[in-house]
Amino acid sequence: MLLGLEYTIWAVLLLYLAGMLALGWWSRRRAASQSGYLMGDRRFGVPMMVMHAFGAGTNPGDAAGVISGSVQTGASGVWVSWLWMFGTPFYWLIAPLVRRMRCLTLADYFEERFGRGAAALYILVASIGMVICLASVLLATTSTIQGMMGRAATPDAEAWFLGILLVSTATFTVYSYWGGIVAAIRTDFVQGLMMIALSFLAVPAALNLPTVGGLSGMRETLAAASQGSDNDLLSLFDPTRFDLLVVLLLCIQAPLSAMALPHLITVCGAGKTEWEGRLGFAGGNMLKRICTIGWAVLGLAWLAHLIRQGVPVNNQVADAAFGDSIRELLSPFSQGLMLACIMAAAMSSGNAFQVTVAGLFSENLYRRYLHPTASDHQALMVTKIVGLLYVLVSLLMAIALRSLVAAIMAYFTILALVGISTAMGILWRRMNQTGMYAATALAAAVYLVTRYRMPDLIAGAETMDFELLVALLTQHTKAVEIGAPLFAGVLGGIVGSLLTRPPDPTVIDRFFTKIYTPIGQEDRLSQTLDEAVPPDQRLMTWGGLWIVKPSRQSWVGFLVFLGLCVACILTMLALLKI
Repeated sequence: MLLGLEYTIWAVLLLYLAGMLALGWWSRRRAASQSGYLMGDRRFGVPMMVMHAFGAGTNPGDAAGVISGSVQTGASGVWVSWLWMFGTPFYWLIAPLVRRMRCLTLADYFEERFGRGAAALYILVASIGMVICLASVLLATTSTIQGMMGRAATPDAEAWFLGILLVSTATFTVYSYWGGIVAAIRTDFVQGLMMIALSFLAVPAALNLPTVGGLSGMRETLAAASQGSDNDLLSLFDPTRFDLLVVLLLCIQAPLSAMALPHLITVCGAGKTEWEGRLGFAGGNMLKRICTIGWAVLGLAWLAHLIRQGVPVNNQVADAAFGDSIRELLSPFSQGLMLACIMAAAMSSGNAFQVTVAGLFSENLYRRYLHPTASDHQALMVTKIVGLLYVLVSLLMAIALRSLVAAIMAYFTILALVGISTAMGILWRRMNQTGMYAATALAAAVYLVTRYRMPDLIAGAETMDFELLVALLTQHTKAVEIGAPLFAGVLGGIVGSLLTRPPDPTVIDRFFTKIYTPIGQEDRLSQTLDEAVPPDQRLMTWGGLWIVKPSRQSWVGFLVFLGLCVACILTMLALLKI
């Protein structure tokens, strides 16, 4: 053994880290230009794009969170990751529009649609949010690996924490610096396969435990433990966290959340054609929904094991469930593979964040304001340097704020509220820069109030004898936290736009002509909007809305992914009931 770990575990980890660095070095030539570094010259196929979307959207907190939630509340813990389940079909519709923006960064969209001020606001919010997001991913990774190694409560825990944090961060930073989004997508392909292995590797061993007795034994144990309790451990819906209303609101929030993330441009646009973007964005996220089933079953099996052993289940036991289960269930080789999978989950998110956030600065600040005549090579070097600084700041924040993971993740959610403006800018021609400011500010303010000042709101409503409002805030707290900011953001966008001057019709027509002109048909970009989208192709234009009739590929794909979402839920129900 070396430092308390089997040599086999070290061998697997070192082989994995060396392989990721080699892929990054190999990708340097494809990322020699700014376009290549940020978008890979849009040359990736379906498998790469699927794994890129899957990897960029999956981190260790997903698996650990679902397992912890399942140990705490039973089957309803699956919604920790299934929060955005029914947003997946909408990703199929979003992807071609994002690709047709023909942008290198999402800030390009905000500048073209709303103006430079809106782009600057987006860069500010996105940069802060993504620093905090990467810090939380690094924390979740380090804590999970530390727990799996059994080094969370030892005298040398601090040294292990810093060592794991630095090694995992340095690895993805180096290969992203070398190969940009090319390295990110290539490594995401390998790491995506590893994350799929992570999702199901320990499930058979957990179900085969004598204390679990397979699926049937697990169900019997959980059903017996639910007797006389308000919480049914085999129910997918928990009235205190994930009731039907909450799930419906999440269906609305999901596509809006996705439309605010800086790496949305690469996830939808780095493929060869619109087909790669569509299948990659929707397919990669659908793959995550499927993997969540494996995480939930592992958590439920471990819960049954704990119950049969007479171990009291509390928050501390639930948070340690992932690491404890892996150490007990897997062989040294499999433990090493699982540790590599955990690191892969973090690196696949970190490298995408590093490249796309750096692109915001080099393309939308450096080239716009600081050095408009910068050469491609100069812009590329700025992108690489800013990427390093971004990771460094995130690393320092992870070290300084390690005890505030929950607050960090809650704050990051504010970034998703910018997605309201992204969606309104695509669906409503009247939306303008003031509307974008109002939507973002009001949504963020209402989110903070409902998230952190709910007791004060309830007390105020009680003082004013608003019984219905008190009942709403008390009985549907989670739904209010989700729905109120969304409603406020849309209302702010509408009122702010209608009270100020409408956007320039020429600019708006040019933008809508572009997003409804397929890639490869650039000769049609010179057409008027009426020529690009004739009246018989428009579904709704009332009040400035601009919704086009979906093509056969659009509505068929939407229904297919909606069916897959339903199939995931039915599969989970079957595992719990049959």
